[in-house]
Amino acid sequence: MAAAIVALAAAAALAAEPQATADLELLAKALERTVAVVQGKVPAFTATFSVRFKDGETEQAGEATLTRVDAEQFGLALKSDLVSFVLVRAREATRLAVPAQKLAVVGKGPMPPESDLSLGQVLARAMEAWPNAATAAAIVQAAEPMAVAVAFQTLFGVERVPETAPAVFQSTRAPGGGKVSLELSPDGKALQRVSWRDEAGREVAIGVALREEAALPHLPTGEDFKTLSPAREEVERALGRGIGRALELLAQSQTGSRLRNETRTADQGRLVVRDGVRVAMLQGSPLEVGYQHGKLLAKETRRVADSVLYVAGLYYTVTKREWFLDTLRAALKRVEPHVPQEYWDEIQGLANGSGISPEEARLASVFPELFHCSGFALFGKATAGGKLLHGRVLDYMMELGLQREAVVFVVKKKNAIPFANVGYAGFTGCVSGMNAEQVAFGEMGGKGEGQWDGTPMGFLMRMGLERAKTLDDAIRIFREAKRTCEYYYVISDGKGPSAVGVAATPDRIEFIQPGEAHPKLAAPVEDAVLMSAGARLAELVKGAKAKHGQFDEAAAIALMKRPVAMRDNLHNVLFVPQDLAFHVANAKGRSPACDQPYARHSLPDLLDEMSKPLPPPPRRPRRGGGLF
Repeated sequence: MAAAIVALAAAAALAAEPQATADLELLAKALERTVAVVQGKVPAFTATFSVRFKDGETEQAGEATLTRVDAEQFGLALKSDLVSFVLVRAREATRLAVPAQKLAVVGKGPMPPESDLSLGQVLARAMEAWPNAATAAAIVQAAEPMAVAVAFQTLFGVERVPETAPAVFQSTRAPGGGKVSLELSPDGKALQRVSWRDEAGREVAIGVALREEAALPHLPTGEDFKTLSPAREEVERALGRGIGRALELLAQSQTGSRLRNETRTADQGRLVVRDGVRVAMLQGSPLEVGYQHGKLLAKETRRVADSVLYVAGLYYTVTKREWFLDTLRAALKRVEPHVPQEYWDEIQGLANGSGISPEEARLASVFPELFHCSGFALFGKATAGGKLLHGRVLDYMMELGLQREAVVFVVKKKNAIPFANVGYAGFTGCVSGMNAEQVAFGEMGGKGEGQWDGTPMGFLMRMGLERAKTLDDAIRIFREAKRTCEYYYVISDGKGPSAVGVAATPDRIEFIQPGEAHPKLAAPVEDAVLMSAGARLAELVKGAKAKHGQFDEAAAIALMKRPVAMRDNLHNVLFVPQDLAFHVANAKGRSPACDQPYARHSLPDLLDEMSKPLPPPPRRPRRGGGLF
């Protein structure tokens, strides 16, 4: 592909005017050193990048210095507004130092034969998320400087801006409708700055300085540093996947994307993408349900695992000064005896289908224990016509990009009540769901981290979805379970209609009836269960009182807007249990879910669709030589 673009560009350049040719020669001269480095003709080098990123009111700056000594050894020093660190991969060890946290992570021993921390793999992930950058990189790898300059001019419409000193080249056909600028050094012999700005005002500016010399950076140390010493292979996997996924997320924040309509099948499962919404329909034994999940959503599951285990994991490691994977392993060991085997079978199936390791699948299943949220149920005198409306607001770190991997799961598992689970690829547990018996569940995280001797929240919610035919069944399941941490729930039943609030810790559980006063809640509202915290709870109560008796589906959706929803509002769901319908909105980029359009789903319609024969697999075009 890149070679073809270069060839076509070279042919087009033959007809170029003299001034255009001179401009291309100037650009080619400035690209010589960059092209040589990218093509591996400079074995040792030091590249310093000064980066400034602006998105609306958010502005961040930093400087990164990449040192490559040889094919295996390199160093990376980052100074930024968010975090500063020094990473060194040398033959004897891989080391990370975070001076502000007085933390060092050291993985000693032989270099792994294959490593996620290779520069090529880390950068490839960012390139995949930013296709235009990937195309540009492929061109740079495939041609000499003059051919690269011509290809850029042909592909992106790069032209010199008149009367600029130092010389500036700007694209006329930039990705996303924005503008890319290349600024040369004063002597015209090097590329000095690359900047990009889109029509929405987002900007990235990267200053570039290259030196053909290299020495691994100095690692800050001290007696007050805490040193963690995981196995070297795990250090490199965590750092490689974490940094690679973080770069991928940064690239995605600069590019808009929409899912294309499609249908995928795996055994008796299918994934349908309609109007940008994924719906996964899974059925069979626990192992079969898990396998279908993983097979249909393999890439999405890999991205989610990398976000929660390695991006969030690095953040946790740095802030808590504990190796995150070991913390999760300790938690997993304690919850394992309290989780029914059928869920571990499902997670094994997920690993089999997706290709992530069984341990990664198990560790990621514990991660939803960190969510924080709000919820409400309105019915009877609180709503128009008395219909039950159950709202669920999920708030958590949008920086992890989970919103891009959102999925509505519809599951018909053997010997279980069919249900809808609003969640994310790779998560087998539940944080928002409703079953075919009109019972709906939402949760809100509290305190108590480290109280792991029980059934994790996500699996407890799954047990409720699969086993509760009534509100009383759900109450019994939650009361009898051995629970973890501190959680609050709203559980509703369309057959009453009625609902209950739940305040649960490992040692105590309270069921708060509609309109009942409670010390942790604001003034009660008749025929309503309202669960949140702080100012958000006050706003929720205020909104519920303001339209008491008038709530319909639209008004209930409006109740979930900010400030009831937090800034990091991942998804909102409005369950209408009596109709077995639900409305879902997911965050988009950095815009919270409450500001996005809602998609309405009918659980009976989706279950009916599952009962129909699977569509035939798409025909692949036949490949052959010549015209035929």
